[in-house]
Amino acid sequence: MHEVHICDTTLRDGRQMPGVYFTLYECVEIASKLDEIGIDQIEVFCPGYVLKDYFLIRELNKIGLDDKLLVWHRGLKVDLEKSINTKLKFGAVALSIATEKHHREQKLQMSKEQIIENMCEAVSFAKDHGLYVSVNAEKSVGTEPQYLIDFANAVTEAGANRIRYCDTLGELIPHETYDIISKLAKKIKVDIEFHGHDDMGMGVGNTLEAFRAGAKWLDTSVCRLGERGGFTSLEQLLYNLYKHYNVQKYDVSKIAELAAFVQNVSGMDPPPNTPITGLNIYRHESGIHAHGVLRDVNLYEKVRAAEVGIKEGSMRDKIVIGETTGRESIVYILKEFGIEIDKTNPIIGKILNKIQEQYLFGRKTSVTHEELVELYQIFSTKNKIKPVTTIAEF
Repeated sequence: MHEVHICDTTLRDGRQMPGVYFTLYECVEIASKLDEIGIDQIEVFCPGYVLKDYFLIRELNKIGLDDKLLVWHRGLKVDLEKSINTKLKFGAVALSIATEKHHREQKLQMSKEQIIENMCEAVSFAKDHGLYVSVNAEKSVGTEPQYLIDFANAVTEAGANRIRYCDTLGELIPHETYDIISKLAKKIKVDIEFHGHDDMGMGVGNTLEAFRAGAKWLDTSVCRLGERGGFTSLEQLLYNLYKHYNVQKYDVSKIAELAAFVQNVSGMDPPPNTPITGLNIYRHESGIHAHGVLRDVNLYEKVRAAEVGIKEGSMRDKIVIGETTGRESIVYILKEFGIEIDKTNPIIGKILNKIQEQYLFGRKTSVTHEELVELYQIFSTKNKIKPVTTIAEF
């Protein structure tokens, strides 16, 4: 496969997520952690319009990240002038304009020709100031294919370094993405960047297919932060590139630490079954699964905690007791507390029945290991607690 580059947009698109607000120094810390992983570009807002980004870029200049900064602007010369006049240092700019018919007519009220003219003027101005340029075709999906090619070729002639194909509403499915990007790559002379939202849950799949089809730049956001349904997950994309395409340039061992920091400062608490970094990736309740993990953890853990920077828990930490727990788990946890018992012992059956009885009556939490020991003590001392076995006994 060809080389891949990651542009992370947590500090731009991620910040557009309603309810997510980072302090200035939280933004600096996120940028620093992205840099530690090896992310190629970090996208921020135009400092001429967003006050925080003026100070953010200034702080990132101090720690030497100016060459990694991609500063987002509308595709207008006036936006660039405002940023350049700040005298801040940044290596690249994103220039964005909508290309899809309804956006052209209803939002911009501009013709195809006017859009190309405005963007080419902005690109030329950026190149005159020594900037790397990513041209963003907002709502690329739905743009007439030939017009998108004409737009891309025109901005390339003006000096653009790459074209950002935007699945603005996250509406593609992977095979469509592959088809579109592979065809576009044959028609234009500039690198393709894929920008995929996750409204329909296809962000990572679409981005991987864009890469396979020839896109050299892929956009991500930590913890899927982004507008509406979120954005392509940095953690999920990096791990899949590492596992399936042997991409070694990014330090995946740091992604859990970054995700934990962003979860904390964003106030967004992801569910425990979140791919890659979720707690339940490394915990097991089902009797069949726990039985396998107790023999060989690789049987049910393809994603390994240590690879992504999560401290590998003990086997005891991995085993969760609940409604679907089996005998092997009960025996194992009791043994951890110094209690030796065979799984065929009738006491094990009584414990399982009592556990399932609790869920019949509405228990909503897992059974702690200490509770399990208490149940063993109750049944082993012959205290009779009769489980409900039939409807008639209610």
